[in-house]
Amino acid sequence: MRRPLSPTLAKLAEQELNETPDRIQQDIIILRVWIRQQPHLRARTEDDFLIAFLRRCRYSLEETKRRLDRYFSYYNLFPEIMSNRYITQRLLDVNRLGMFIYPDLPKCDNRTALFIARFGRLDPNQYSLREIYHFTSMAMEIVALENDYASVAGICEIIDLEGVSSDKMRRFDKQFFRRWWSWLHDCSPLRIKEVYVINMPKDIQGSIMYLYNMLSMQVNYPIRVLKNTEELFDHIGKSSLPEEYGGTNGHLNESIAYMEDLLNSYRGYFEQEYKYGTIEELRPIETATYEAEFGVNGSFRRLNWD
Repeated sequence: MRRPLSPTLAKLAEQELNETPDRIQQDIIILRVWIRQQPHLRARTEDDFLIAFLRRCRYSLEETKRRLDRYFSYYNLFPEIMSNRYITQRLLDVNRLGMFIYPDLPKCDNRTALFIARFGRLDPNQYSLREIYHFTSMAMEIVALENDYASVAGICEIIDLEGVSSDKMRRFDKQFFRRWWSWLHDCSPLRIKEVYVINMPKDIQGSIMYLYNMLSMQVNYPIRVLKNTEELFDHIGKSSLPEEYGGTNGHLNESIAYMEDLLNSYRGYFEQEYKYGTIEELRPIETATYEAEFGVNGSFRRLNWD
């Protein structure tokens, strides 16, 4: 059963995402029928899952179909993060690293949810980047289902580079990161609104700025490199930041514990993963008609979106 949005989020969903409560169930039914009609596609059809993708696509049904298709295609294209997604002790250990933090309700002034990535916490001798992003893909899917601020208002991400050495950068798998970035941009059910990079060591500035310039050209949201943590206060209020970053919004360990509770509660959900993906040999090759793309008299809607 769908959770009702708070009045603030409901207004935001209507204004920014074209969400109309009276139409949501109709849209869900349209998507379920479409999924059943695709011989190659094995996709989830739960209400909350489909709503997360509808919100990501601002209720453009055709863009939602494409994103769902891409998402489940990546079970084959990117198995390093999209296969064997089970809740294991190793996965819980990755969460306890505190490398990626997903606080419960850290509302910024624009109501976006706060994510924090602390790459300096990664020890490449103990964990691979593949393991980290395998965990992250699962955590982001859970957040899309559980955190209405994230699914409606989007994500404000802080990338903290404290402790990232030149040696770690040399061992950083840039090719894998590009594939992850494509998944994030093309498939993820969550929408990033803004990114802040802080605590960049001088000896890795060249490598980071190369990535920064490459990524900035591919996205339509701001990526800002700040000189120090204090500059965050000019963009994100102290009431939204955790105490470790000078704010008053709880502690990071609380967020880690919160995510562990969520992961454990989703054990049954991820045990069903074997059912999903695509069978590319069955993918139809055909030219879509106007009615297939937009419905009779345009009833499937195609909206302008970012």
